Amino acid sequence: MHQNKIHESSDTYSEKPSNQRLRLAYLDGIRGLAALYVVLVHCWDANLSEALQPALLWLPITKFLRYGIFAVVIFIVLSGYCLMLPVVRSNKRYLSGGLLGFFKRRIRRILPPYYAAMLLCVLIGVLILWSKQIAALDWNSERLNILNGLFSPIFSFHDVLVYLLLIQNFDLHLNQINGPTWTIAVEWQIYFIFAILLIPIWRRLGLLSTVTIAFLVGITLNYLLGEVSQNVHPWFLGLFALGMAAAEISFSQKPSLMRIKNSLPWSSLAAVFACLAFLTEWLRFEYVTGMEQWIVHYFVAFGTACFLIYCTKFVMNGKPLPSVVRVLETPWVVALGIFSYSLYITHAPVIWLVHQLLLNFQLSPTLMAVKWLLIAVPLSILVGYIFHLIFERPFMSHYSVNVKSRT
Repeated sequence: MHQNKIHESSDTYSEKPSNQRLRLAYLDGIRGLAALYVVLVHCWDANLSEALQPALLWLPITKFLRYGIFAVVIFIVLSGYCLMLPVVRSNKRYLSGGLLGFFKRRIRRILPPYYAAMLLCVLIGVLILWSKQIAALDWNSERLNILNGLFSPIFSFHDVLVYLLLIQNFDLHLNQINGPTWTIAVEWQIYFIFAILLIPIWRRLGLLSTVTIAFLVGITLNYLLGEVSQNVHPWFLGLFALGMAAAEISFSQKPSLMRIKNSLPWSSLAAVFACLAFLTEWLRFEYVTGMEQWIVHYFVAFGTACFLIYCTKFVMNGKPLPSVVRVLETPWVVALGIFSYSLYITHAPVIWLVHQLLLNFQLSPTLMAVKWLLIAVPLSILVGYIFHLIFERPFMSHYSVNVKSRT
């Protein structure tokens, strides 16, 4: 195995100059908590929030679970950071194995679990429609469309084809076979831009130019695409580039970047950008309805990039993370991060099915909320973990290498 190749299973390893592996466990921790937060957000239907709004007990939870898009932004920044790490750590400053090797690794890592999740959703939809038509179970059209945007058992061949091609973020009128996977489509598309465009620009013009171009291209496309841009999220290209920047600042041996890494107060910057992100999102929700989403997302991305640099400095210096953020390295959080991809792509139908089951009991909004959270969240984690063992782990690089070494 090539010495400079990054650990691709959960993207949490880099290498020290001595070629010893450097464990970045906190990356898995961030990924795991972000995925768990997305599951919680999707267990909190807008209609349920309105029904519980008068109850002061639920108000903090409702407020807490309104920032689901922040987790998506963090995923994109993390992706840029992790995919850039092996590039900045290699002597050739290019993708290991070239373009073909890069895409082979991405295809192996992303597509088999993704297609397995799509097949699972299609089978669930077929079984539901079969039970409605043949077994005469109570699946009326209104109930089938509840939680629109998360999962729907009603879809066409066109819908399936769009999902298979990973272009669901371009279709405004698509039936949601697995709604949350629009982010997988966006990230998949960014992979091509990263390898074909951003890396060559970075090698020729440097980091600042790369980030600037990514920002300008993403924001320009946002306005050129019009209504479609709200699904495509072209400004995510700039978020990804910020992750790339965080990786190079963290590991570069260039004097200028080392001075930046060692002189700036990264923890304070992360806190400031986080506060700006929550403030601008709150303003966008409550008062400034015309505020562009990308402004808020860039604050989140800047905060995430600063936080990644801050944490990596401790690891690079052989020091433990501060106690406040050490939770990111706890075994259960890291374990959650390892199968977070499976959790992310399978939780939608699980949450939808639990919701449908609870509707049969005519529960009060409070009981509905409590039982939904207590059933759907643990069940989503369990299904995600089992799915990971069967459909994801065999395609993770470190798992394949370990199997080979034992045979």
